[in-house]
Amino acid sequence: MTNVAQVILENVYKSVPARKGDTVVAPVTTEPKVTKNEESPSLEGEKSAQTPKTLNILRRINLEVNDGEFMVLVGPSGCGKSTLLRIIAGLEELTAGKIWVGNRQVNDLPPKERDIAMVFQNYALYPHLSVYENIAFGLRRTGYGQFNMAEDSNGNSNSVHWGKNLPPQIKQGLVATGMLNGEVRSNLENVLTTMTRSLPRELRYLSEREKKIDQQVRKVAKLLQVEHLLNRLPKQLSGGQKQRIALGRAISRNPQVFLMDEPLSNLDAKLRAETRSQIVKLQRQLGTTTIYVTHDQTEAMTMGDRIAVMKDGRIQQIAPPLEIYNQPANRFVAEFIGSPPMNFIPVQVKAPRIVCNSQFRLTLPEVWEPILHQYDGQSLTLGVRPEHMSISAPAPKNLVVSVDLVEALGNDTYLSVSIPEDSSPLQVRVPPDKIVRIGDEIWLSIDPEKIHLFNPHDGMAIPKSVS
Repeated sequence: MTNVAQVILENVYKSVPARKGDTVVAPVTTEPKVTKNEESPSLEGEKSAQTPKTLNILRRINLEVNDGEFMVLVGPSGCGKSTLLRIIAGLEELTAGKIWVGNRQVNDLPPKERDIAMVFQNYALYPHLSVYENIAFGLRRTGYGQFNMAEDSNGNSNSVHWGKNLPPQIKQGLVATGMLNGEVRSNLENVLTTMTRSLPRELRYLSEREKKIDQQVRKVAKLLQVEHLLNRLPKQLSGGQKQRIALGRAISRNPQVFLMDEPLSNLDAKLRAETRSQIVKLQRQLGTTTIYVTHDQTEAMTMGDRIAVMKDGRIQQIAPPLEIYNQPANRFVAEFIGSPPMNFIPVQVKAPRIVCNSQFRLTLPEVWEPILHQYDGQSLTLGVRPEHMSISAPAPKNLVVSVDLVEALGNDTYLSVSIPEDSSPLQVRVPPDKIVRIGDEIWLSIDPEKIHLFNPHDGMAIPKSVS
């Protein structure tokens, strides 16, 4: 069933007429100037085209999805991820840029000619059709197994091949009346198939095309383990089963690309985790290029080969999940990816490699020294994840905090704490056997090997050494 293609987006923009009160930037009528670092958001090339009547939804989207890759687009509501997916599918027009699927530029192609299948959040199953018919419907509409009016697999004319066993007199009569014409034969078979479809299976007429469709439906049903559900109506299915049928309908077409728009949003937590693993296993088995949209960073981290984090219509960072987590490009990515999110503490740099706050003084590893000398005396933002802080003894390098909330989850305990003279809460993960109560004053140590530093002006991450 493998049928894969690379997907490439080049400088894609999407603009819409602005409404009253919107912040407006004009659409790009010519290709914008692109900076070398495609992952660093930039307004270069946009500012020259500003007018008071247009709102940019997507700005300078550059994305390359490799053959067979599972790419996840993740970001908060309103960041443009679903709009981007609809543009790839051809359901919305782009303002500027190019979209390639395989070796074809598909900007001007209608959705049906892009060889793309899309799975929606709301399943979009026909309520009056059985599971079998829901899967088969799309195959019939796309001409799957269509009769070849020219030649069969042996190179013979189909009309001659179909009538070769008939008596000569009957064959001549059928030829004279056009009954051996491939198109007529195909139409007759389709009529017979449609008229007998509601009859018991042993009484139905199955054309050659319908036999191919039947074979494909059952192949997909076996793959998804829903063979026992083929005769049921959608109202007789659970949410997870409905989602598998929606996937089956997309898979049955054997497209070059799958697009999935938050397909798990309607499921409960347990079913979401089960279906998530099923989708990943299925994608690995099929090897089909997949672009998956979600606002759930857990789905992004566990499903994608790579993740593209979006904000305000721009891609902030593209990288494998662990690289996104351990080396965020900016403060937004660091805060969005990870649950609980990363903690941020304002600090001042004291060369060569000391950062300090009114509450603590921390010496960083030597790898920071080459870069920190240029920030001597300046204020930066220190980022540290909850699992990289731990309860410790009083010391100048440690931080004294007050416990505001204790969340015991069984396998872990999360503390919400606050620093004196600072209202911003911090999140800390501690072992479940560590007894901490609300109101306790504790000291926290920060793992200097795991800290991140961000420029407070633009939010960009500061690398550990000069590249």
